Amino acid sequence: MLKLYQREGCPASAKVRRLLEQHGIAYQAVPVAKLGSERTEVQALEGLDNAEVPVLVDGSRAIQGSDAIADYVTQTQKTSAFGDPVYGLTKRLPNTKYGDAVGAVKAALATEGFGVLTEIDVRATLKKKIDADFRNYIILGACNPPLAHQSLTAELAIGLLLPCNVVVTEEDDGTAVVSAIDPVKMFSVVNRPDIEPLAKDVGAKLRRVLAALS
Repeated sequence: MLKLYQREGCPASAKVRRLLEQHGIAYQAVPVAKLGSERTEVQALEGLDNAEVPVLVDGSRAIQGSDAIADYVTQTQKTSAFGDPVYGLTKRLPNTKYGDAVGAVKAALATEGFGVLTEIDVRATLKKKIDADFRNYIILGACNPPLAHQSLTAELAIGLLLPCNVVVTEEDDGTAVVSAIDPVKMFSVVNRPDIEPLAKDVGAKLRRVLAALS
């Protein structure tokens, strides 16, 4: 497993953690001291001239610096087929298969007051309509009635953006990935600053849904 020598309060370390997590790459985080002179574990690594973090260790190779690590990960590591869309809130479930994830997502949505109004089985639909093979992929149309009512009351045409879509699909290795539309990004097209707090409220609920998944 990859090892990441890092500090929790270090922006460069946080950048690398996000990169690895976004691509579903397993790693062991190794916390280091704040002072470089006290980072004996980093100083012991071969090929480094200083004790700056982050440092990613892959076998006998140590890669130092967030930019160098990003390049290394892109070139050598298996990354996510789904990616990390800027308009989505995405979580990978490396220990969960697709079929189990669908039920878990529905249950987590319910705890935050979301009902599932629509379900589109993309794989089955493409096979039936155009005889095309595709990976398991379902689009859930999630709706929180009180929040939907507030949105429609404030902007009648906002129904064009409802319900909030949540995708459950699988990576090439069969593990599940879940992504929900980012309400703040979605509602930005309305250009109504007074609606932004509502979008943030919906986003907070969807983030809690993702956080409940494991």
